[in-house]
Amino acid sequence: MFPHRHDDERIDKYTGPYERWIFSEDLGRPFAFPAIRKGPSSHITALMEGEGMIAGTADVEIRIPPLWKDNPEITPFAMWNKSVTENSDPAQDDAELARCLHALNGTRYRLNMPIDPVTWPASYDPNGTPEGWQKPKVKPRVIIGVIDDGIPFLHRAFRDAVGATRINLCWLQAARADTSAAVPFGCEITGTRIDQLRAQYGDQEVRAYRAAHAIDADLPEVDTVLMHHATHGAHIAGIAAGNDPYVGATDLPDDAAVIAVQLPNTIAWDTSGFGKEMMMLSAIEYIFNRARMIAQAYNCPEIPLVINFSYGWSANRHDGRSSFERAVEALITDRRKVQPCTELVMPTGNNFANNMHARFAAGDLEGGAVSFGWQIKPDDRTSSYLEIWLPPGRDPQGWTVTVTPPTGHLPDMQQSIAVKADPLLKDGDPRRFVEIETGGRNIGQLSADKHLGNRWRVMLAMIPTAGNLGAGRRTPVGLWTITIDTAADPLGAGEHLDVWVQRDDDPTQLGTGGQQSYLVDLSHPTPPRVFEPPALTPVRGFGCLNGIGTAPSVFRVAGYMQSTLKPSGYSGSASIKRDAQGGAAVDANLPAATATADQGWFRPGLPSIGVLSGSGARIIGTSAAAATATRLIALNFIAGHPVRQGFTELYPGITPDARTLARTGPYRVPLVCGTAPKHTEEQPFIGV
Repeated sequence: MFPHRHDDERIDKYTGPYERWIFSEDLGRPFAFPAIRKGPSSHITALMEGEGMIAGTADVEIRIPPLWKDNPEITPFAMWNKSVTENSDPAQDDAELARCLHALNGTRYRLNMPIDPVTWPASYDPNGTPEGWQKPKVKPRVIIGVIDDGIPFLHRAFRDAVGATRINLCWLQAARADTSAAVPFGCEITGTRIDQLRAQYGDQEVRAYRAAHAIDADLPEVDTVLMHHATHGAHIAGIAAGNDPYVGATDLPDDAAVIAVQLPNTIAWDTSGFGKEMMMLSAIEYIFNRARMIAQAYNCPEIPLVINFSYGWSANRHDGRSSFERAVEALITDRRKVQPCTELVMPTGNNFANNMHARFAAGDLEGGAVSFGWQIKPDDRTSSYLEIWLPPGRDPQGWTVTVTPPTGHLPDMQQSIAVKADPLLKDGDPRRFVEIETGGRNIGQLSADKHLGNRWRVMLAMIPTAGNLGAGRRTPVGLWTITIDTAADPLGAGEHLDVWVQRDDDPTQLGTGGQQSYLVDLSHPTPPRVFEPPALTPVRGFGCLNGIGTAPSVFRVAGYMQSTLKPSGYSGSASIKRDAQGGAAVDANLPAATATADQGWFRPGLPSIGVLSGSGARIIGTSAAAATATRLIALNFIAGHPVRQGFTELYPGITPDARTLARTGPYRVPLVCGTAPKHTEEQPFIGV
């Protein structure tokens, strides 16, 4: 299927660059996250693009998660290939996946991450009611959705005035399944079950989480994360929907119900962004579906809903037109037709200062070509990825991209690719692949594909620089040089090339060993002075924005420091382009607002709950800023106010500088959390 072969003709329905890289033993599979690396994949998730319901075959069972609307444009699904067993050859896994997808009806598929067979219930009813489910004790005036990892659903922060849980439903996507279920995989915990667990185990929350399969050392996608002092999911859920002294906010009322989805913990493992869209889209569909179920139980219209989804990655189109973003946009706009109080809140990301984006216009090219550096760090135990996106609608003629290794390495590692289709690869997106090798062994993949058939992308994937996992090959450390040659068909006025590096840091609870690579501007090597305004040189923080948060209807939240009212140094930003007169203009994906992400220079981050009741933690990032906006929006919906009631309009009657607007958006969210901390000696505050 892969190097030096054109078997890709028989996998026409999914052979994008990430799938090709991740599922090949000769390319990136040995370095992928455990769910893929261990193989073979009998159960796997995917997306189908195009309207219509997908149907299975005699040996492939298809499951579609609870949907809010029938026949969506993008359909998440999971499949069980019954012909794959424990004795199947992992090296043939890619071909077997190809065979399954080729046999299905539909036009275009995007493979996502595998799931463990023990998470697959024996029977699944997509229209069923969760076993033991009861509607909330009071009719909700708002429903708060939380999608994250490590969600402590037993925590005291989510109890009402009489001690019952406000979490009505919680889908643990990667947990062991019950025999029958109303979710296609994983385990659905109802509010009734949460209260039963608390009654049975009392304050012994770790034992209760084990009983609920929320702690499971035998499943890497669940693992023992809820035995940690703090998790991202605990921190964000506490700010968005919790009532606790460590949150330090005005309490939400009992009729603020919560629906939570815990993503697989290893969803942050793979540094490509690959494999996550199905789980994420399923989570949003599930919350929409269950919110409707609650409304129907009260025989009322759709209930106001705000979802906090503090997650994302760096690369992608950044134009709102990826599969996930189009699906999200359709869900939000369609629900707003029946319930205008519908919001999906996402952070702008934390990479502004990390040199992970570059934008090249015609004036940045000499002789139609431009070169830039990609610094790959030592001791990186995960793959590194870089994407180059061409202008929308542009079909280049004669463009090439050349990759040159660091000085001192073999010349056979240099590789070029023409930005055009390989005529031998039929159907699917127009595409072409070449490998980067040393000593006859593959260390990287260079590809060009017309993503979704409408925008060209060049992608470079490199294996780790550390010789881990017994693979015996590694990427040379140092400054790689990438040259884009457009001389045969020059960029026009207003056109530009965008480059993004994928996020590759190391989530502390996973221990991936990732090291963040970054871009180097070879034409402007002198770094700017720290306290000067950020420069608009090609390698810039502007445009370091959440790669799955650019759908028009998403409520994007940037972060600022409370003590200075200035943007947090890491807070993601909209892109900026130069106009014909040399002025700067902000792209359409600017933040909807900015919210507190840091309390001060000596109090970075925001306080919130830890995993166990009575514990606190402090975590830094725009995720927390987004959660504060979610909480205030929920309070506005409860009061019948507009979504931005109480927000500060930052630039009334004036047009702000583009660099300022790109980082802040037009509104500031007032301080919501950390205003009334009540820490005692019995409840020590622990920062993480």
